[in-house]
Amino acid sequence: MSTARELAELHWDEKPLYISEEERYRTYPWLYRAGEFNEHKGHQVLEIGCGTGCDLLQFAKHGAIATGIDVTDRHLELARNRVGKMAKIMKADARELPFPSESFDYVYSHGVIHHCEAPHLIAGEILRVLRPGGRFNIHVYAKWSYTHFRGLQKFGHDWYLHIENSKAPVHIELYTGRKLRQLFPDVRLIIRKYEFSHWQYLGRWVGWFLVATGERRK
Repeated sequence: MSTARELAELHWDEKPLYISEEERYRTYPWLYRAGEFNEHKGHQVLEIGCGTGCDLLQFAKHGAIATGIDVTDRHLELARNRVGKMAKIMKADARELPFPSESFDYVYSHGVIHHCEAPHLIAGEILRVLRPGGRFNIHVYAKWSYTHFRGLQKFGHDWYLHIENSKAPVHIELYTGRKLRQLFPDVRLIIRKYEFSHWQYLGRWVGWFLVATGERRK
């Protein structure tokens, strides 16, 4: 049986998720603010699962000293082409980050942790590489959401094959606020809910993304 990492590499190497900046932030109109792209000038920022580099580029444009990691070779290639020399991009596994402890002021990850079967390892690494007082911002799929229940209604138990950008299998784990807090038991989390561009006015109740922010204790 393939591991979650192997499934992710096969999935996005086969069909990389590459869209323009305009399309991304039209689809996710809340993301620019929720991700805090323009609030980290001069900060050391790490993006876990940078994909094709769209969000990473936003941090760099606004003056962050940005580093992005991913496990998918095709995504890394496309990210380097998009970002150029504005940020550092490297292949790495979030369960074992290749950085010294207390290296970053801010760690960001959108739509990545729910594809890992050992999220507690990623949570531990996030806190390890953050400086005391540093903050993290992670976005995961919500269990209690319109998207989930609509998927079950339309596709039954195969709903998860229709969530990503192709039907290639990939590990998906849905989250509740309680489950997120279990990943970071010693951190006070602020959790908000967001939807895509459609139904955004109901996003706080039935949104597909849970956005959790927290701070490493000093």
